[in-house]
Amino acid sequence: MFMHPHQRRAYHAFLIWYGASNLFFTLITTVNLVYQFKIARLAPLQLVLVGSVLELTAIVAQIPTGVIADVFSRRRSLVAGTFLVGFGFALEGLFPNFGVIVLSQVIWGTGSTLLDGADAAWLAAEIGEEHLERVWLRGSQVIQTLTLLAIPLSVALGSMQLNLPVVLGGTLMMALALSMPLFFPERAFIPPERDEHTTWGVMARTLRQGFAIVRRSPVLPALMGIELFFGLASEGWDRLWQ
Repeated sequence: MFMHPHQRRAYHAFLIWYGASNLFFTLITTVNLVYQFKIARLAPLQLVLVGSVLELTAIVAQIPTGVIADVFSRRRSLVAGTFLVGFGFALEGLFPNFGVIVLSQVIWGTGSTLLDGADAAWLAAEIGEEHLERVWLRGSQVIQTLTLLAIPLSVALGSMQLNLPVVLGGTLMMALALSMPLFFPERAFIPPERDEHTTWGVMARTLRQGFAIVRRSPVLPALMGIELFFGLASEGWDRLWQ
């Protein structure tokens, strides 16, 4: 797989970020629901409400956060998203309180929408579409290997203190986000023409255009509604099966 030096740098940066972020995420989520039940002592209804808040946040924030990636840059969106996901989990692990945990879902749910799509767009621009299939395959191999390491590590840490994997994973994810500007390149991103003279003007215009497309399409609102109700319906199982 021949790549130019910039493409190879972007390829290595992607594998580092993709592997590390999934490692930390698995470290957290392996014990996260057990932590919410055993330490935060959330009742079954509260567990489902926490998951529902996360689903609603993902739906509501999807379009605005996509605008951020298109107007500012994909790299900034990835940095901000990674930091918010880590901050949300660290906050949850430090304060085993229902209200704080609900707030943490809003924070890391917003962060996850900043990541959604921005990673693929950044990768296609920096590496080239001809390399995408191989890079995604290698990334999948990396995270599968790291997941096998993260699960027993999370269990071992959780056996000492149940919130430890949650706080540690969130903190490491924030550290990863803060270090990303040092190794995460972005040369191919071209910001939109700012004929309204301000970044916020461009952002508002892009957001209006996105909502207009949704309103004109008979399919997109239906798909969003299906996704919303499917997510809400699945929360009982997702939150209570363990």
